[in-house]
Amino acid sequence: MRRLFSRKNITEKDNFSYLLLSLFFLLLSSAVVDQFFARTLLGQSLVIALTVISMLIGVWSLRSSKLAFNTALGLVICTVLLSVTVAILDQAEMGFIHLLLMLYFFILTLKLATQQALFSGSVTRNSIIGSICIFLLLGLIWVMLYLLVAEFIPNSFTGLEDGSWQHNFPDFIYFSFVTLTTLGFGDLLPISPLARFLVYIEAIVGVFYMAIVVSSLVSAGISNIQSTKN
Repeated sequence: MRRLFSRKNITEKDNFSYLLLSLFFLLLSSAVVDQFFARTLLGQSLVIALTVISMLIGVWSLRSSKLAFNTALGLVICTVLLSVTVAILDQAEMGFIHLLLMLYFFILTLKLATQQALFSGSVTRNSIIGSICIFLLLGLIWVMLYLLVAEFIPNSFTGLEDGSWQHNFPDFIYFSFVTLTTLGFGDLLPISPLARFLVYIEAIVGVFYMAIVVSSLVSAGISNIQSTKN
């Protein structure tokens, strides 16, 4: 059993499959919680627990240096300790620290995934799955940014109910990916200048990411074909 869950079983040929699973789990479970446990204490606790589980799976799947792995694991442990402290002391105003820890974690994971998926010089099934993970990580990074703006600048968004960041988490997941794909339904709108800035920057990043990832994968594929012929 111990060997089954060892990180040694995860290689650079399949590690992004686990990361994609953890990100999809986070997105789906957040929607389920919002559907059935919205605005309840249980729902808020579930959101925190699900983010921690997703982060743990992400750390477990990272093929990185020992320093990066320990840093990511430390962020998860700090997130857990902070969540327990907030729950015991009922210090809801400390929620922004939780958001900052998750933001740092997603940025670190994005950096490691980008190095392996886009700059490996080869096109494999794992690198393609990795490019999908990068896209999801970009959306989640902006979720954290939107939550921080909503936390510090009230009424930055219209169409959003008042509540804790856990309650708004599923709404901003929806809003972030709608913005990242430049779809824009308009049911949730940015009002404050900083919120608007983040929205149009995310839209720009989404457009350029698609161009960059396609060109990177195509050029790497061509290089593979040429090296094979030679």
